[in-house]
Amino acid sequence: MSVSNINSPVCLKLLENSPSFVVILDANQHIYWLNQSFCDFLGFEREKLIGLSSDDFKEPCLKQVLSATVRVEIFAGILDKWIELQDVMTLSSEQFDSENQDLTVFYYADASKKVQVEKQLLQLESTLTHKMSHDSVTGMLNQHSMFQTLSAEVSRSRRYNNPLSLVLMNINYQSDAAEQESPASEKVEQMRLMISQLLKDQMRWADIVGHLENYDFVLLLPETVYESAETLIKKLNNSLQNVAMDVKDIHYGLSQWQKGDDVSMFVERAINELNSETV
Repeated sequence: MSVSNINSPVCLKLLENSPSFVVILDANQHIYWLNQSFCDFLGFEREKLIGLSSDDFKEPCLKQVLSATVRVEIFAGILDKWIELQDVMTLSSEQFDSENQDLTVFYYADASKKVQVEKQLLQLESTLTHKMSHDSVTGMLNQHSMFQTLSAEVSRSRRYNNPLSLVLMNINYQSDAAEQESPASEKVEQMRLMISQLLKDQMRWADIVGHLENYDFVLLLPETVYESAETLIKKLNNSLQNVAMDVKDIHYGLSQWQKGDDVSMFVERAINELNSETV
């Protein structure tokens, strides 16, 4: 078949210059006509596609495009392209004055820029969410997120009666670091980052490290009883004393969840133990 099968020159011109990629299939799902912009986008010669069905295509991308219901990713070299189905219209033989057969018109659009923007927005959203929920220095959960996590873990322990322990850590730095104008001085921040990395390396994947106001680090230990948490504290303390030369001393407050505890009661026992240690 050739483009002359479309009898109206005006119709042909409109389809050829359409901002959409246009593909027309006949009643047997063979390509009746398609505009040049569709061929240029996919990198195929128009004359070689006319009269073919999707079963005739050796190229997977053509099969995907013609069977697509929404959006298809097409790779061209190192750049990926996306094509999106916008609309489908059926023309009866009377409407189209063709060869006594119904035709189906598919309208596609280049969705590459749209997909790129969507990816950028998702990445931005992910970055903002992370910044809102994590400490800017250590990358660990901040106070708001840590309280949410505490609430979820306490609810889980209440439901299943699983052990759960909490460790509060307060760190006293050497005087040259502690006497900086701000507790967020560069030297202290470097120490916090180093200690946070050590905690991540020493703890299990299920353990959670974060921050609460007035406490340098908070360790939330699911499936952990008081005695096991004590053992972990001794291990962490030895490691920290060996590598953190600017740390003067570290104080710990430990609490195990008990039946009937809410988050406040659970945290308060750890605070009381920490305070009694520092007296």
